[in-house]
Parts: sequence; structure tokens; C-alpha cells
Amino acid sequence: MNSRNRFLYTLQGVVILVLLTPVAMGQDGYIKDIEKARKAKDKELKSQRHSPLQKEDRKRFSGLQYFDVDPGWKKEVQCELIKGGDTLDIVTSSGKDKKFFEYAWLIVDHLGASDTLTAYMRIWPEGIECPYDPYLFVPFTDLTTGETTYGGGRYMDIGVPEQSGTITLDFNLCYNPYCAYGGGFSCPIPPKKNFLDMSVEAGEKSYDDH
Repeated sequence: MNSRNRFLYTLQGVVILVLLTPVAMGQDGYIKDIEKARKAKDKELKSQRHSPLQKEDRKRFSGLQYFDVDPGWKKEVQCELIKGGDTLDIVTSSGKDKKFFEYAWLIVDHLGASDTLTAYMRIWPEGIECPYDPYLFVPFTDLTTGETTYGGGRYMDIGVPEQSGTITLDFNLCYNPYCAYGGGFSCPIPPKKNFLDMSVEAGEKSYDDH
């Protein structure tokens, strides 16, 4: 695992910790868990020499900007596994392609509006082994993209469901690709069909204010 992947793995570990924390503590406990994970991520970004932040940015970095944690954006969504999903190349910010296949459709309802996201499984190049536990990649854009959130869209990572049914999709955990913090990265650009016609005021905001 290279140094950049080690850093990404650490950040994913923070997110996984939140997902596995029991909600029995209620709404206040849930909000505190998310806030704790955000502080841990800020610490990683500032202190790690493998951080995606540029060296000069790390010196003055005081924390990422987020929407307030909103339990209303922790959604129970219908997940429909795709039989015979297409394999496709998703173009990245560097112009290179990364290969994925369509694994599931996620039906998102919010304030009477309904839209669908496609969740993808990464197909790693021959000879490269996935450094993480299996997960689905959910890149998306919405009505906040390019306004209060990063113009290149945001990402979510979720577990791999074995069958269709209801799953939890927590937009409070959505995050920016590394390209939001500086150059030198190859970040998948969300496919046009993964546009949500709603304002997802949850998760990470744009980094432009720093």
C-alpha cells in the first residue's frame, strides 16, 4: 500500500467507526459521533505529511467546512441490485479513466422529491489488489454543486449489500475528492446521471474559503 493509500485508509476508518457506532444513544449521540469523526479528519489533514493538502495549506489549516449535522439527511433508501450492470470507464480530473461496474440503484426521497443514484464497484487494474475492504462508490452532484459545495461533486462510500432492500445512506458523511484540496490527483468525475435534483445541504462544503 503506498503512502497516499495509507492516508486514505485512515480517513475511511474514521467514517467506518461512525457507521458502526450504535444509534441507541439517540440523536444527540449520533451528532456527537459525526462531529468527533470530523475533528479526527481535520487532525489527519493537518498533521499527516501524506495529507492531500499542500504543505503551505497545512500550516494555516484550521479545519474543513461542513453543513451542520442533520439527522434528516441520514436516509433509509431503497437499494435495487442491478443484474448484468454495465461496466464503464469514468473519466477523472486528470483525463485518465478508472473502470467501474454498476452494482446498485439507490432511490433517494427528500421533501417529496425522489431521485436515483447509481452505486459503483471499482474494477482494479490487473495486478493491483484493492487495499480496502469491499465497498461501493457513490459519486454525485446536486443543486449545491459549484455553489456551497465543491464544483467537481462529492463522494460517499457504502457497504456492499448482498440483496435488494432498504439500506442507510448518510449524506452527513459525504466528502470531497482530493482534487478539492490541490493538484496532482486523479479523481473520478460523477457521471451526469448521478445528479440529484435537490439541494443536499449535508456533509462537506467547498474548500475554496481557505
